[in-house]
Amino acid sequence: MKQPLRKGEPFLLAIIVLVAIFFRTYRLDAIPRGMSGDEAIRGLEALSIARGEGYPVFLVGSFGEEPIHGYLVAVLFRLLGPSVFAIRAASALVGVLTVPVFYFMVRALFPPSEGSQPWLAILATGWLATSYWHTVYSRWGSEPIVAPLFAVLTMYCFWRAFDSGRRLHYLLGGASLGLSLYTYQAARFLPILALVLVGYHVYINRGSLRSHWVSLLSLLLAFLIVVAPLASYALNHPEIYLARAKAVSIFSPDRTVSPWTSLLLGLVQTAGMYNFHGDEHPEHSPSSGRPVLDPLTSVCFALGLAVTIYRFREPRYFLLAMWLLVMSLPAVVAGGSSASFSRTVVALPAVYVFPAIGVLEAWKWLSAKVKSARVSLIMGCSLALAPLLFATATTYQDYFVAWDTREDLRWGYDGAYTEAATVMNQTQVPDSVWILPVTAYVPSGYGADHFDFLYHGDVPYYSLSLDEATAPDELSEASRSRRRALVLDWKGYDLEKAYTAMSADPKRLLPFLLEKYGRELSRKSYEAFDLATYELPESSAFLIADRLEPAAVSFGDELMLTGMNFGGSSLADTSTPQEVDRRSLPAGKSAWVVLRWRATRAASRDYKVAVYLEDEGGHIAGQVNKLLLSNYLHRTGEWQDGQEEIDYYTLQSWSGTPPGWYKVGVTVYDAASADVLYAGGKGRSYDLGMIEVVRPLAPGPVEPGAEIQNAQGEVAGRIQLLGYDLPRRELNPGDELSVALYWQALKDVDRAYLLAVQLANEQGETWTEEPDAPVYGSYPTLEWTKGETLKDWHDMSLPAEMPQGSYQVSVLIAERGSLLQEVNLERITVSGRPHQFTVPDIQHPREATLGDEVQFLGYGLVGDEVRAGGTVHLTLYWRALEEMGISYTVFTHLLDTPGGIWGQTDSIPGKGAEPTTSWLEGEVISDQYEIVVDPEAPPGEYVIEIGMYDASTGQRLPAFSNDLALEEDRILLGAVQVIPGD
Repeated sequence: MKQPLRKGEPFLLAIIVLVAIFFRTYRLDAIPRGMSGDEAIRGLEALSIARGEGYPVFLVGSFGEEPIHGYLVAVLFRLLGPSVFAIRAASALVGVLTVPVFYFMVRALFPPSEGSQPWLAILATGWLATSYWHTVYSRWGSEPIVAPLFAVLTMYCFWRAFDSGRRLHYLLGGASLGLSLYTYQAARFLPILALVLVGYHVYINRGSLRSHWVSLLSLLLAFLIVVAPLASYALNHPEIYLARAKAVSIFSPDRTVSPWTSLLLGLVQTAGMYNFHGDEHPEHSPSSGRPVLDPLTSVCFALGLAVTIYRFREPRYFLLAMWLLVMSLPAVVAGGSSASFSRTVVALPAVYVFPAIGVLEAWKWLSAKVKSARVSLIMGCSLALAPLLFATATTYQDYFVAWDTREDLRWGYDGAYTEAATVMNQTQVPDSVWILPVTAYVPSGYGADHFDFLYHGDVPYYSLSLDEATAPDELSEASRSRRRALVLDWKGYDLEKAYTAMSADPKRLLPFLLEKYGRELSRKSYEAFDLATYELPESSAFLIADRLEPAAVSFGDELMLTGMNFGGSSLADTSTPQEVDRRSLPAGKSAWVVLRWRATRAASRDYKVAVYLEDEGGHIAGQVNKLLLSNYLHRTGEWQDGQEEIDYYTLQSWSGTPPGWYKVGVTVYDAASADVLYAGGKGRSYDLGMIEVVRPLAPGPVEPGAEIQNAQGEVAGRIQLLGYDLPRRELNPGDELSVALYWQALKDVDRAYLLAVQLANEQGETWTEEPDAPVYGSYPTLEWTKGETLKDWHDMSLPAEMPQGSYQVSVLIAERGSLLQEVNLERITVSGRPHQFTVPDIQHPREATLGDEVQFLGYGLVGDEVRAGGTVHLTLYWRALEEMGISYTVFTHLLDTPGGIWGQTDSIPGKGAEPTTSWLEGEVISDQYEIVVDPEAPPGEYVIEIGMYDASTGQRLPAFSNDLALEEDRILLGAVQVIPGD
């Protein structure tokens, strides 16, 4: 029987509704920040409805959605205009409306005339109004929020029908139940709940069934009439209507465990979701993993649930228990795929009745223990207000404060896309095209929903899948007849795990293609992306490479280079296909390199590749380093045996690179340890070929590490020293001093200047390189033109006998044997070291020679037994037979009987402090090494292998003993016994 509102109820209800309005509308235009993909899809569907393009009974977006929310958004679009705010306002409106409807439903279940007074309905509604769960969904522009409203309406009508017997309530109940199926997929379980409730009603009212069958039939007919359009669609399009259910159910073919195991996981996860660990998706829970209920509400919930189970036979408690149980099933049958608040959203209203029941029962029990009505009232207010206020505070903290303090939430709501759409609306470049890259995992056009909804500019946009097989042709088509490409270069991904990002270009395919044929005009940086503008060539026929030259170069024992090609660019801003195929490159522009790789076995490590330009002195004039990834962005550690992939590199020559021929080289190294893989078993790099660098169309700026002030470096008004690079300021005898000089021609130069670098100590002694024309003598100043800038390297080997001390570095400019000018740069320090020429006592004397330059005298060993995981302490004794121009590296290996390596240390002698270039003829070197034994080394006898090699080529020095060449250019020392580790 309907009960009129008592005095004070309207006031309390009004306060609760105002609180609900606050939580659902406060800063709705700013929080959530960004726009989720679901919201973008819903917005596009509603926009279509608002424009009168169709009135579907089921919205075909992503997995398909029920339409009521979409129609409500369409109405708001007509009233307010299309916007993200309008989409969320529809949810907020539904969320607010649910609160008073819920109040009247709970009041109908627990009317004041039956002793509960209005407090139970007030408490339950207060919890719903401050609910974290309901607040999140009321502010998210998607359809789940509509389902609780229709669930409440349906349960209200059902209860009123069962209580009053009025046929109107049966009709309204059936219609509301039918409409609920147009709200959200989880509501498909609501008819099951309705059937359970009708069955229970019939069971407990068996005597009156005959008088109610017409009413029940009217309920069924109302339901069938309302649901008929949707049912017709479902029967005709089951593949769409059931797509999402099939994808997440325990019977999905993608499951890796049995349906029964999945069901058990779903049951445990769903039960824990309410009180222990909840949804981790930012759309459903900004405080990732927060359960539905805060701790205090959870205690009250548990108490109320216990009371409900105890009174299960009473109809109202039966209804609540079945509501919670049946409407939790959508999450249970999803089989623990992930804790999802959405799947149980239809149970949401019932959940907040239980803590109210718990509080009132606790109050009744405590009131019976005290005689004072005043104390009883205080206890009741405390029991009610404490958890409600705590719930209010935690909802505010876990929602609004979370959004204000956690930047990562914005990316969960695709904040990068909304920021990009805003920039696109503000950036209109005529005769251009927007290119939005997505990974090869998804097709072109995927993920464009945000831009379809948010972007309103005239410049077309194209969502381009970076699949190497299709991207060049699609880019050609998208940019046809356009002069500019506006590219969103996304930042929001981890390069080491690039395959987890959808909008990313870690292989840099798009810049490679656009810079190969065009050029980058500008780049503007934003938080989530760079806006790069490219000039497009007249002929927009993009290719990664039309052919690859065969190769067969092994890098280590896991990778092989099987194909390669490279080329240059034109003097103009853009290049034709013919020009990029020429191996000619204007200084300051980019060459292109394409390499094909094959895994010779399942790789164990992730590798990076360095591609570089190198001049004849071994100095780098341009370099690019990239993580080696497959087309689908898997690192080499995930490649399979025989897997073959291509990679591509935009290799920019640095501004000021002098004209001449440059080597294009490639090095492969471990991304974690930086250990280099030897190419072909020899050198640290492999030479792909030569490319010619020519003068640029216009001189580019140079950036010396140190500048020369006040025209000090100007020479006869023709050339000027702008500055220099000095990579090392502390050297040892035998090291090489390298100085890069930056020059500019002030006019066309008609004089042949010679240049030299000089070192002078404090005593006036000098060491000067041979004066020569710049760039290793290959580019005389007579060829310099006005405005030209260049970087000129000079290398000087410091004699092994050079005294320690401070030295002034100077540049000498001469003409026809006469010194024109001397420019002082800065001082460096040369650190000498003591030299020993007598042979010490050697524990194990042994004579052998390495090449013609080094004599091995013997070795010392601390003990002949070591534990697995321990360290072998080894001292080697060398004598220099002559001074050396190459710095050799010593290798020390611990070998088992078959020759497997179980310990290794490679180093420049003296732990890097005594390079062979600093050795004097006849000098004796005591050289210490620590070889760490592999902890997995099996017990047994091992031998020590030593030798020397040139690290730049990997070539070992030949080893001789008694004028006989030793096998494999190595010297074998004594045995070491390895015993089990601790």
